[in-house]
Amino acid sequence: MLIRFFAVFLLFLAAIIAAGVSGLTFRLWPTAIQDRPVALTPAMLQQLRDLQAEHKFTLDTRSFYPGAVNETQRATAQAAVDAAIGRLLSELPQRPQRSTVLAILKQTLAGFALSESEERDQLLIYFGRILETCQIEHASELFNVWRYGFPYGWLA
Repeated sequence: MLIRFFAVFLLFLAAIIAAGVSGLTFRLWPTAIQDRPVALTPAMLQQLRDLQAEHKFTLDTRSFYPGAVNETQRATAQAAVDAAIGRLLSELPQRPQRSTVLAILKQTLAGFALSESEERDQLLIYFGRILETCQIEHASELFNVWRYGFPYGWLA
């Protein structure tokens, strides 16, 4: 009986790891759990516009980010963040919900093709700034599931 339980546990653990590595966990990760309204203000929209106008993926000493490897990668990464912010600026006034913000960020993460881990980490820093601007406390493990394949925050 104990051996059977251990075998089932190992199989379950292997399935969780396989789902994380394959990206299945990220694709299935919900964005509407704990949904609530976002208190949209003109100041918040202006902060998003200001972030969109920034030159991104350059040297950032606060996060020890050295900058993108080359201008093509920098411009591609910046375009992804700017497009997400543009969608937020157009969609949030119609549906000011936490799930709107997370769904847009999730779609951007799913399409982010750069494999450099530094760019991935920096992308999450920009998305963290978006969450902060929108007064959303956390992304409900969405970022961890995208980055690592598993909701590591659950272990804390």
